[in-house]
Amino acid sequence: MYPNTGSPFSIYFCGSEQCVPGHFFGPAVRTHYLIHVVLHGAGIYQRNGQTYRLHAGDAFLIFPLESTYYQADQNDPWEYAWIGFDGTMVPLLLENTCFRNSCIYRCPDSPDAKESAAQRVLAALQTFHGGNNHSISLAGDVLKLFGLMQEESVSSSESYSKQYLAKAKEYMENNFSYHIRISDIASFVGIDRTYLYRLFMEEEHLSPKQYLFQLRLRNATNMLRDPRYTVTEIAYSCGFKDASAFCNYFKKAMGVTPRKYRPDLTLEKTPSEHR
Repeated sequence: MYPNTGSPFSIYFCGSEQCVPGHFFGPAVRTHYLIHVVLHGAGIYQRNGQTYRLHAGDAFLIFPLESTYYQADQNDPWEYAWIGFDGTMVPLLLENTCFRNSCIYRCPDSPDAKESAAQRVLAALQTFHGGNNHSISLAGDVLKLFGLMQEESVSSSESYSKQYLAKAKEYMENNFSYHIRISDIASFVGIDRTYLYRLFMEEEHLSPKQYLFQLRLRNATNMLRDPRYTVTEIAYSCGFKDASAFCNYFKKAMGVTPRKYRPDLTLEKTPSEHR
């Protein structure tokens, strides 16, 4: 039955598995919460049309009544451990973790952090399989796991926002030359598109799409300063569909075509002077 109104916090089951390459589960719907912690390897988690790639130390949370799908990597299949739980205090518990605005926990890139996440979930499994599946000790093990996800993340909503925004910008910087979608950026960060849009509007006063366009345009103007590159090469290098689309976007933003912009550089004009 959902929601669980009979207990503040109940743990239903725990387990672990070393998956074979490509092993998948779903699409499926749960009636309770279910967290998976990746111990080794990699895989993907799909929810609400978004795909998240996870590695050792990361975790994904399945919320009640949501359809989800997850699959082990073909070359480096994951081993993960899971805990099923529910209760009236769970929403409040999650409010104080990284799951407040996301279904993904990204482990800091350090061996100690990855080991810590594994140790805490394995401690819960050991307690559960030791016959103490209704004990305070088991609840304590699980709460320690969530405590780690609070400590290793940032504790305030403002810091969360800055962290998510920084990761989104980093992804754009590294991938603007490809045909990336806003949903790709949201999936990388581990939040949904609506929240990503709100973050950019609040902090940059631009939508993610507008920010990505300005990033591409800025790199294109820099490349135009180098006569070795053709307009077509610049268009593809900066993530535009083709040279025609690039020229149209460039003229709309800068007031001149890319070819006209090049001679203008002898006048030492900056991009802002063309606006």
